Amino acid sequence: MSDEQALLRYDALQEIVNIGGGHAATSLSKMIGNKVDMDVPFVKLMPYEEVFRTVQAEDDIVKVVLSKLLGNDYGVFLFVIKPEDAEQLAHILIPEGTKTDDELIDSTIKELSNILVQSFLQAVIQLIDRPLIASVPVLTMDMFGSILSSVYMEQEQYNNNIIILKNNFYSLGHVIEGSLYFVPKPNVLEQLLKRLGI
Repeated sequence: MSDEQALLRYDALQEIVNIGGGHAATSLSKMIGNKVDMDVPFVKLMPYEEVFRTVQAEDDIVKVVLSKLLGNDYGVFLFVIKPEDAEQLAHILIPEGTKTDDELIDSTIKELSNILVQSFLQAVIQLIDRPLIASVPVLTMDMFGSILSSVYMEQEQYNNNIIILKNNFYSLGHVIEGSLYFVPKPNVLEQLLKRLGI
């Protein structure tokens, strides 16, 4: 792949995440009843092994919300967060004074993940004019490496990149971090970019 093609790919993904982030900010604003602002999003195509070296340690205990793309089985989204960060995030997203427990925290994290995934899919749909539907989100907790490895093998991936999408949202001085991993089936990314004319 030439440098020009790689740049076009990055620009296309950046545009999708920009649009998706805007949708997510609007949805989060409605959810918490306050204005939500967004940083410039981070987009990275990263080899599987590099994720553990530069993004998240393999033995970190994390909560992960999984959402599969239905229909043509394009791949799986993973929203990853440490348990202590999940609790802090829940306090930002739920009404002040609400008593929290593990069940409410998990429900809040799944709802946030759902907003991020649906916002990203809505952005893709706008550009390719083709319906994309995600499964109901499922939450699990384990070592990050164990979860990612299982998803990676399930998607029949052995040497392709993982897409990492990250938006930072702000509301009333609080940071709402939204990091998504997308593990595609083989050649799915190429199909998407082809539909975008790249």
